[in-house]
Amino acid sequence: MTKRKKETFWAEPIGKVDLQQPAVVKTGTSIIDAVKEMKYNQIGCVLVVDAKKKLVGILSNGDLMHEFVGSTLSGDTPVDEIMTKNPASATPALTVQEALEIFHSNRFRHLPILTGETVEGILSVRGLMTFISEHLPLQVMNLPPDSSLIAPTVSGE
Repeated sequence: MTKRKKETFWAEPIGKVDLQQPAVVKTGTSIIDAVKEMKYNQIGCVLVVDAKKKLVGILSNGDLMHEFVGSTLSGDTPVDEIMTKNPASATPALTVQEALEIFHSNRFRHLPILTGETVEGILSVRGLMTFISEHLPLQVMNLPPDSSLIAPTVSGE
């Protein structure tokens, strides 16, 4: 059984959240090789670095779905063609609340965490939600679902 903290966790730095180990490829890597790296590492994105190992892009499942699937691009196309260039990133000092606000305000699910130009890991929405749920009171976690609650708008509107 996980012991739950009683103090607030919203101000905790995300450096305390379990970050995912990143899958990393170099610029010029083929899309198919990047996908293999994602599959091997069981992660929904790869970080793209230049020859100096500086983060220059991120290729996510979303990029693949929107830019590759159904396109005329071949699997040999470099990731540089469809990756998100200069992706948002954060430092380990970012708080849980700030991270939640970033994910809520943007359409991505993975945030590279850097110290200087060194990649420390990737914060995922799932990892953040797991961290938050571990700090909620058991009474909240054990509430039954309430089918009478209906959202006033469709998610994302």
